[in-house]
Amino acid sequence: MSERALLGLAQLQRLLSSVHGVSAEPVVEFLVDRPPAAAHEALIISEHGGELRVGLFLDESVLSQLSRGAGEPWTHERLAGFCAAAEGVSHFLYISHRAGEGRQVSQLELETQAELDKYLAVLLQLWATGRRAASPALRHRLFDRWSPRAGLSAAERDRYRLASALAAAYARAIEARYVIAGRLEALLRDVRRLYRLSGGEKFSALAQGAVAWTA
Repeated sequence: MSERALLGLAQLQRLLSSVHGVSAEPVVEFLVDRPPAAAHEALIISEHGGELRVGLFLDESVLSQLSRGAGEPWTHERLAGFCAAAEGVSHFLYISHRAGEGRQVSQLELETQAELDKYLAVLLQLWATGRRAASPALRHRLFDRWSPRAGLSAAERDRYRLASALAAAYARAIEARYVIAGRLEALLRDVRRLYRLSGGEKFSALAQGAVAWTA
């Protein structure tokens, strides 16, 4: 594993931590060498005597994309690798935040937040390089061209499909409200508020975002 890849992973964690106003131990210290199954990214969670243990697996093909410079083109390979890493870091941060508050989290919440975090992590890098107008194209690539990976059960496919649809609806809403107008601070306030909601309250807020965008 290259130093540049580890640096890129640390930078990705700092970005998502800053977006949501949360903190956690360095994710690089929780990387594991072997996935529990064939996967490019996997969060491994276990509990022993009331203690939560977490490990994150990221394939070398994923980590290699994190060493790319901010101004490099977002090719299919770069976007796929970066988003897989963002999903893993998102899971790690969300579990850490909820565990720190003694709160439970559903798989649907975890996956929906990760889908949204993929969009936010790439969007903010585009924004920083003067390319926030690429948001619609980014949404299209992340959500409209989405398809479930092979080997998932019917229940898993349904959960991922719903998570993607919820994240896509919210992404459209914040794009219309904040991205087009360049209102970064307002966007951050909104996503931080959403991050701290849970269960039905969170899904209701996502749905309201979709209603507001289509109105």
